[in-house]
Amino acid sequence: MITLSSAVFVLSALMIISFFFLNPLLIYISYLISSKKEPIFKPFSASISLIIVVHNGEKQIAAKLDNSLSLDYGTEDYEIIVVSDGSTDKTDEIVKGYKDKHIRFIRMDGHIGKYAGMNAAAEAAKGEILVFSDADGMISMGAIPALLRHFSDLGIGGVSGLRVIGESGNLKDAQRFYVSFDSGIKRMESLTGSISSNEGKLYAARKSLYTPVPPSVTDDTFVHLAIVRQGYRFIFENNATVVINTPSRNPQHEIIRRKRIVTTSLRGIAIHSELLNPFKYGAFSIHLFINKVLRRFLPVFLITLFISSLMLAYLNISFAVFFGLQTAFYASGIFYLLVLSRIRKIKLITRLFSVAFYFQLGNYGTLLGLIDFLRGKEVVKWVPLKND
Repeated sequence: MITLSSAVFVLSALMIISFFFLNPLLIYISYLISSKKEPIFKPFSASISLIIVVHNGEKQIAAKLDNSLSLDYGTEDYEIIVVSDGSTDKTDEIVKGYKDKHIRFIRMDGHIGKYAGMNAAAEAAKGEILVFSDADGMISMGAIPALLRHFSDLGIGGVSGLRVIGESGNLKDAQRFYVSFDSGIKRMESLTGSISSNEGKLYAARKSLYTPVPPSVTDDTFVHLAIVRQGYRFIFENNATVVINTPSRNPQHEIIRRKRIVTTSLRGIAIHSELLNPFKYGAFSIHLFINKVLRRFLPVFLITLFISSLMLAYLNISFAVFFGLQTAFYASGIFYLLVLSRIRKIKLITRLFSVAFYFQLGNYGTLLGLIDFLRGKEVVKWVPLKND
């Protein structure tokens, strides 16, 4: 039993370290030793199709269209395609109220799913570059030109934008910390090859490389991986920002959101499993495996680490201390939920404890999503929870 517990402890610790430290370290080393693929911007212009798929978005769609019409596209040859995925509220009426020549409207009867709306819009699009954005994301003025300029490089197939967290929601500080960490990884990945994760709130792709999205996958992950699989780079542009309210409105919403994302993203990676072959795709395969596959098993390794630490605690003071630290960490998340989230007066402590709580909450949702994926459950459509 001691030997088994020790083996489980070591394996669990190594897997956790690989995600939090080894993967960023490998990316950083690659960044230091590789020849940097610094972007070289040449004069470039192309027709653009901004695609927005929405279901029952009457509270967001007017602001989204006002924002979209105010943007600098760098050209007059652009269109804004709004796809209503079986909306039953006033979404259709609001969109039809806009008489601007740049707006095109597509109505889908029945709530089919975002993937179907994207495919319909991509097929109908006149633009050479497709820009995808959600109804609740407000795009910054210079974001479209910042995305577009990279396509002067014929080896670039897609460009991801940067998510900026707004002011609403109890978990905003924790989510901003995660976005900041993820963005740093993407910046280094972009200079050495392709990013291993895409920002679904704002990204652009060549229409010629767009692969129709199947049901039950995460659209941004699938489109991104399909482009890399075709031999093109998919990079990150930190000046192309999109502002959203916190993606997690409350703990229950975060669990549901994370569960769905994990299930659908793993299904998309399974379809593009060829990309996990490092002999063909090099370092990208390793980063993708650690960041998008191994990371989904993190809650399993956290559980086995906790249990194995408990089993070994009576043998050595170091294991006992380590077990105590884990217990304190999980207790801090519970304390935030029960106490600090309600008072929020001790700012520094509340912020630290909120990060612990968000981490625990996200891993619980990840575990549920992993179980759903292994059970073969498919998530074709969902009703997003949006702020006004």
